[in-house]
Amino acid sequence: MKSVIKAVTVLVIGGTIYSASQTDIVDNFSKDTGLTQQEAEQYVSEISEEDLFSFSEIGSDFIEEGQELVGFAAEIDCDNYYYEWETSTLTCEQGKYQIKKFGNSEIILGRAYKVLDTEDASEEDIRWVIKNIDKLNKDFELEIISSVLDPPTIVDLKKTNSYNKALLTAALDSK
Repeated sequence: MKSVIKAVTVLVIGGTIYSASQTDIVDNFSKDTGLTQQEAEQYVSEISEEDLFSFSEIGSDFIEEGQELVGFAAEIDCDNYYYEWETSTLTCEQGKYQIKKFGNSEIILGRAYKVLDTEDASEEDIRWVIKNIDKLNKDFELEIISSVLDPPTIVDLKKTNSYNKALLTAALDSK
């Protein structure tokens, strides 16, 4: 559950109330993305109430998308088809592996997010989400991802992940 109150975000995770100041969120976001303080502040301030979702909703979305990717990877037929994303540096088998890897990273992150909405979620669970956000953001560097998504989309998805990481890090640091 999230709500913004006078530049303070309040999170309830595992029955514990965490508060994170917008300043701390902006600082963490800036560090994670490499944006300037001003750019980070603008990004954070432009997030509307409609853009905020429960950890369960975020988790479910990641799980669903990850399962779709893993299923898609299983259907790739490298023996009988040539795919337009194949290049001299990205074979069909490598692309298939990378799609599955990315999908599995999304599933793991999604499950971790869903734990945050349970009554027994702990600070260790928050750290696990943060670790898996980092892993997924690193997976955006996979060659298959840059061959199927345009750079602005990748940047936007990574920023969304980095915002959630910044929020959770600020919440942990508030304790």
